[in-house]
Amino acid sequence: MYANPSSAEVVRHVPHRWLINQWARGGGRIADPVMVPFSFEPASIDMPRSILTRVVGSGDRRHYQVLHYGSLLSAASGLEARGLNLDEVLSPASRDYILAQYDLCCRIRKPVYSISCISDVHDVPVDYEKLLLPFTNAQGEVHCIFTATLLISTEGRFERDGIFANGGFPAPNAVAVYSINVGHDDQPHLRAAV
Repeated sequence: MYANPSSAEVVRHVPHRWLINQWARGGGRIADPVMVPFSFEPASIDMPRSILTRVVGSGDRRHYQVLHYGSLLSAASGLEARGLNLDEVLSPASRDYILAQYDLCCRIRKPVYSISCISDVHDVPVDYEKLLLPFTNAQGEVHCIFTATLLISTEGRFERDGIFANGGFPAPNAVAVYSINVGHDDQPHLRAAV
């Protein structure tokens, strides 16, 4: 795992960089998970490619209930995950490493970025970028995670539908954890400049 202190530059997709900066400026806090999409500038958020999960429970009993599952992700995976827990919709082959990223994000309360490589049905190489942003409540506990995703290919056109058939998401080739300290009103000395 690669740790990059307070830099969004490892993220290749510019709107993902904007999301990290906005998350840091906002202190990563929000009272109601359903309000997360409204905490970002509209130009930097792409809801059809996003997932919003509520953190339910803690420790080994922690689950991630899907509040929003973007339409493009639904087409790519063939899943309608809204209202279910992530561990119920992910394939057994991908469940452990995806939940490990969510657990890491929840435990350290910092953004987690990953990139994976996959091929479409025509063997066109496609990169899958994923950014997890944790949001805390007033007690400082992570109670929701916003996930921004992107499928992109240097080859140009590719077939998106079914690329993650039956919840089979690829294992990450690289994972970056951002060591960003975000300040809150009670800790102005920790205000982040990313």
